[in-house]
Amino acid sequence: MKNKLKKLYYQILKFKSRIFHGPPVLVLMYHRINDEVGQKLQGLTVSVSNFENQLIYFKTKFQILDLDEDWTSLKKTGLVITFDDGYADTIINALPLLEKHQIPATIFVTTLNTNIQNEFWWDRLVFDYSHCKDTVFFPNQENQLLKSNNSYSYITDYIHKLSNEEKENWFLEFEKINGIPFFHREAYRSLTKSELNLLSEHPLISIGIHTHNHYSLGTLSYEEQKQEIFFSIEKLKELTTKTINYLALPHGSYNTETLKIVDELNLKGILLANNYYSSSHNKTTKKMNRILIPNIKNEELTAYLNKFDCKIGW
Repeated sequence: MKNKLKKLYYQILKFKSRIFHGPPVLVLMYHRINDEVGQKLQGLTVSVSNFENQLIYFKTKFQILDLDEDWTSLKKTGLVITFDDGYADTIINALPLLEKHQIPATIFVTTLNTNIQNEFWWDRLVFDYSHCKDTVFFPNQENQLLKSNNSYSYITDYIHKLSNEEKENWFLEFEKINGIPFFHREAYRSLTKSELNLLSEHPLISIGIHTHNHYSLGTLSYEEQKQEIFFSIEKLKELTTKTINYLALPHGSYNTETLKIVDELNLKGILLANNYYSSSHNKTTKKMNRILIPNIKNEELTAYLNKFDCKIGW
């Protein structure tokens, strides 16, 4: 009963939004487009074939938009494609399909790993944990952990709070004491400077910021947040002459200081990670909701998107 009432309430909200703000806009969030899809973090990866299947479906059912386009006079539900983090497979695997189907996208770049082989810490952790034995040794602790989803979650929460320098030292020690043969993998690298430059000049692609260190902004002070955002903008300005207009929030984290900085830097808005639809009202208030797209297709994709727009079908 409770779920039925919640569903009804959600439908009423969507109907109200349509009346006052027009058709919804589904701002989709991708990370990796790659055929190397692991069990953990699989929600962050869509296979190449499924990605093309999704693009074909989007063109059939939605009004494809760019982030900068007008959202106030849509003829049907709008759809915007975004990518977070700046993985190299964005240009290797995603761009050819975006070109083939003439669909625009915005890529939000974490500038930390630009032009180097380093992987993001969450990808490295998955590799390391998959190579651990049944008992996991933890740096600077005498206690050992049994390998389980609980211990993986515990380690994830712990690492997330560290600075990137502390993360690197932790991983080196963790790999040493657990005998893990970690190596940087091509499938998980970030974009190079030359690749970013090519993307920034592409007519279908816009570049946005995803900060430099990928820290949760809501946990940082005003000055720390401003440094994170400003530094990443300056790094991207070395690669493109285009104006940087939008900020995608790492881990979806922000606070009132974040919004203040966005205004001070004359950014057009922030993009959340909250699995909710948007509208022209979100564009006006500079806070756009986004929907994480999993590795699905056909009827499963339709059912998933129906939660955000009740008027679509395969």
